[in-house]
Amino acid sequence: MKNKRSNLIWGIALILFGGVYLLVNLDVIPDFSPTVWGVVFAGVSLVSLVMYLTSGWQEWGWLFPIFVPAGLATVIFLGESEIEGQWIGALFMASMALPFWLVFLIERKNWWALIPGWVFTVLTAVILLSESAAGEILGALVMLGIALPFFIVFLLNRSRWWALFPAFILGGIGLILLFSRGSGEWIGAMVLFVIGLPFLFVYWRRPEQWWAVMPAGIMTTLAIIVLLSGLIESETWGPRVIAGVLFWGMALPFTFLWLRRDRYPTRWASYPALGLAVLGLLALIFGSDLEWIWAVALIATGGWLLLQNARQPKLKG
Repeated sequence: MKNKRSNLIWGIALILFGGVYLLVNLDVIPDFSPTVWGVVFAGVSLVSLVMYLTSGWQEWGWLFPIFVPAGLATVIFLGESEIEGQWIGALFMASMALPFWLVFLIERKNWWALIPGWVFTVLTAVILLSESAAGEILGALVMLGIALPFFIVFLLNRSRWWALFPAFILGGIGLILLFSRGSGEWIGAMVLFVIGLPFLFVYWRRPEQWWAVMPAGIMTTLAIIVLLSGLIESETWGPRVIAGVLFWGMALPFTFLWLRRDRYPTRWASYPALGLAVLGLLALIFGSDLEWIWAVALIATGGWLLLQNARQPKLKG
C-alpha cells in the first residue's frame, strides 16, 4: 500500500513538473522567477517530509526529496542576498550529503551510503576552504576524503577486499599531494608504487588471490624504472640498465608464482618468467641493437611453430 501511494504521488508530481516545463518552453506561460522556483522546491521538500513521517522512519527513500529540494530552495533564496558564494555552494553540498548519512544511521547494512555521504561532505569542506587553502592541500583533502569511506567499508566487513584498491590508491595520491616537495620522478614513482600496494596487501591478506602478485610486481617495477630514469644520466649504458631492470623486474612476480606451483595452479608462470629474464639479459648486453634481435626472435618463433605443425600427424579423412 505504501509503495502504491508513493507511486501515485510521484506520478502526479512528475506529470505536473513535466507539464509546466513544457508550457514554459512553448512560451505558453512566462518563465518563473527564482523566488517562485524556491517556493516550488520548498513545497516539494515539505510534501516529502510529510510523506516520510507518515510512512515510517525506515522508508528512507523519502530523505532525498526532503533534503535536496530544501537545499535548492535555500540556495535560491540566499542567492538573492549578499552571502558569499562558497557558503551557498557548501550548503547545497551539505544538503546532498545529509540524506546519505541518515540512510546509513537508520540501517547500518546500507554501508554503500558511506561513500557518497563522505564524498559530498569532503566537497563541502573543499568549497569552504577554496579561498584560503593552497591547491595541493585541497587536492589532498579530496583524495584522502574519498579514500576514507572505502577503508571503513573494508573494516566493517573484511570480505570486501575490493574496497582496498580505491582506498590505497586515492589515499596514497592524497598523501603524495600533501607532502610533494620532490622532483617529478619521485612523485611519479610514488604514484605507481601506491597503485601496486593494494594488490600486494590483497595477496598478503588472502594468499589464494595469487593473481594479485602480478600487478603488484609490475607496478613496483615501473616505479623503480621511473626513479632510475631520473638518477641515471649516462646515454650509453643507462638505457641498457633501465631496460634490463624492467624485464627482470617483470620476471620476478612470475618466478615467485612458479615457485608456489605446489600450492596454486601456476606452473605456466615459468614461461613468462624465463622469457622476460632472457629479454632482460639481451637488453643489458645489446642495448639499442635489441631491435634486430626482436626481429630474429619473431622469425625463430614463427619457424618453430611451423616445424611443430609439420611434425604433427595428419588427420585421416
